[in-house]
Amino acid sequence: MKSIYAILAAVLMSCCLSLTANAQPRAVGLRFGATGMEASYQHSLNKNFIEAEAGMDFGYGGAGFKVSASYNFILARPAWSDRGSWAIYAGPGLATGYVSDRTTYTFRAEGEGHRYPVKIHPADDGFMFALSAQAGLEYTFWFPLQLSVDIRPYFGIHVNNGFYDYPAKAGFYNYGMMGFIPTLSARYRF
Repeated sequence: MKSIYAILAAVLMSCCLSLTANAQPRAVGLRFGATGMEASYQHSLNKNFIEAEAGMDFGYGGAGFKVSASYNFILARPAWSDRGSWAIYAGPGLATGYVSDRTTYTFRAEGEGHRYPVKIHPADDGFMFALSAQAGLEYTFWFPLQLSVDIRPYFGIHVNNGFYDYPAKAGFYNYGMMGFIPTLSARYRF
C-alpha cells in the first residue's frame, strides 16, 4: 500500500515539475470599477488565458464579497505599436458570492374601499450564482505591466435573506447588469 502512495507522489511531483519547466506567463494585480474592486490573477494557456478574481462587490445596498473565474479566448493581436503587445479577448465565466441586490415584493394595499397591488424594491443581502460574459482590450508594456479595459455582465440568480416580514426570495441578479460599465485592470506580468 505504501508503494502505491510513493508511486502517486512521484507521478504528482513529476507533473508539477513539468508544469513549472514549461511555465506560462502569469499576471497579478487589481481590477476596479463601478461594480467593485478585486484581486486579479491571469494564467496564460497557449494563446488563451484563465482569469480569476476575488474581492469586494459594491452592490445596491452595501458591500459584499464575490469570486469569479473566466476562460478568455484571444480574438486578435493587433500591431498598433512597435513596443509592447495588444490583445482583444472574450470568454465565458462563472461567479458566486454574498452580495446586495434589489428584490421586488408585491403586496396588497387598501385605500378608499378597494385593494390595489403595491411593489417595493428594497436592497437585500444574499447569495448570488451567475454565468458571465467578458470582452476586453489589453495592452502589455515592454516592461512587466499590463493594463486592460473590459466589460463583464453577470446573468444569474440572487437568493436574498428576506425583508422584514417578507420571506427569502430568489430572483434575477439585477446588479449583474452593471457589468456593462467598463472596468480597468492593472497587473504585474511575470
